[in-house]
This record gives sequence, C-alpha cells and structure tokens, in this order.
Amino acid sequence: MKNLFIIISTALFFASCVEDITLPLEGGTKMLVVEGGLTTDTLQHRIMLSLTNDFYDKSRPAPVSGATVTVTDGATVYTLTEDTAGVYLTPPFAARVGATYRLDVHCGEGDFWSESSIDYQINPIDSVVITEHYRRENYLTMYIFVKDQAEIQNYYMGKVAVNDSLRNDSINRWFYIDDMYFNGRYIDGNFPVYGFKKEPDGEPDDYRVLRPDSRVTVYAYGISHDYYRFISEVNSSGSANPFMGPPAPPRTNIQPAGKACGFFYVASASRKSVVYLPKPDEPVMGGE
Repeated sequence: MKNLFIIISTALFFASCVEDITLPLEGGTKMLVVEGGLTTDTLQHRIMLSLTNDFYDKSRPAPVSGATVTVTDGATVYTLTEDTAGVYLTPPFAARVGATYRLDVHCGEGDFWSESSIDYQINPIDSVVITEHYRRENYLTMYIFVKDQAEIQNYYMGKVAVNDSLRNDSINRWFYIDDMYFNGRYIDGNFPVYGFKKEPDGEPDDYRVLRPDSRVTVYAYGISHDYYRFISEVNSSGSANPFMGPPAPPRTNIQPAGKACGFFYVASASRKSVVYLPKPDEPVMGGE
C-alpha cells in the first residue's frame, strides 16, 4: 500500500509540472506542395499548387500562381488553366482505368513531375441510406450498399456533398478504408460513411447539420495502395495521440525526390444521391 501511495504521489507531482515549451526551430526551404488528381468522371479535374509553411506558421499556405501545368496519357496532352490563385483545372475529360498519366509542373520553384494510374474500376453504389443514429439523439448516420470486388485488394476514399457543396472538403475529413474485413462481400448498410446532425447545438461540428429536402451525394473512389497510405500518413502526422511515434513527412510521388511534397493520383469513381426527406421512425433510403 505504501508503494502504491508513492507511485500515485509521484505521478500527480509530474502531472502538475507540465509546461508548454516552444522550441526555436529554424525556418526551412519552401517546398512545392501538389494536391489533386484525375478520376473516371467526365469533368474538370483540379490540381492545387502551394508552398509549405514553417512549423509554427498557422497561416494559409501561399498559393503558387502563374505555373504551366499539363497532364498527358502519352497520346493527348491536357493543358490546365488557373481558375483561382494556385488552383488549376483541366479541360473536361474522363481518366481511363489502366492508363498511366503524367503530371508536369513548371513554376518559379522549378520543374516537377509525377506519374499515376488506377488499375480497377470501382463497383457502382447501389443505394444510400440515411437513418437515425442508434445512440445519439441529435445525429444521423449515412450508409451505402455496394458489392466489394473479391478478386483484388480494394482501397476506398470518399467525399460527401449536400446540395452540391462538399461537407468533408479537406483530407482530414474524408473517409478512407481498405476491404480487409469485407473483401468480396456485399456491404448491405453496415458501412457508415458519414454522420449528420439534425439541429445545431453550438458545437464545432455544426457544419454537419442536414436540413430536410437536401440533396446528399456520396462520391466513392477506388484508389491505389500508395495514395491510401498517403491519406493515412497525412492524418496520422496531425494526430495528438501520445502513443504514436514521432511525426514524419507523408510519402510523396512528386519528383524530383526531396524537392516537393503532396500526391498526384488517379481514381475510379462512383456516385449516388438521395434527397433527405425524414419520416417518423423511418430511415431515408434511395439512390439516383
């Protein structure tokens, strides 16, 4: 008992002596950050260019304007135009499964390039369900129904839009998962992809509020193993979990190595929409 008292007292002593320390870190060389890619949807695909910030700099990264950006599959060259500062759009086209695409960027920071591809087409989403959360009264849960492919290892990434406006518009809000635990199975509503709120309550997640008659669209993407690991590493690097190892830069496929960061991806795409029309004690089901 005496030893236990000493251990507890020591722990309380050290817990009371916590002090924030700001280390004097030197600013590093600014690096180009490349974010974006292509999907099998016919649309204008987006590539974003910016510069890294110093460790303690919490301001928005500076966009890189005036760059020359092209994408090619070896037969056709697509020249991107700058839409807003640092945001470049392709002409409308659909990427092809199995094709390798090369990204080239020429800007004040130098010349950069990357290659990427996707070798499988994601299965179409059959339907979407929005239902009451099983435990939290003010919350809703959205599920999808889809058949996973048995013959290959699938990696999924997804986004959710309400009335064509993305709700999870940053990488730390995307859902991403591999099919380790459901390979080849039909996902029949047991795969939650997003949570909504019925009413705002002053909490930071009030952006999740879903109003009746809203059109909800799920965008699901089949991605490569490397891009899946990139998303995972980006999210892990910002974690405050004390049991994780020291933060390390996420992988990148932007060349030259060590001169830039980010990821250029190609993904196969599927989408499904439903209009949220709540009924008492009934889930909202549908798909267009």
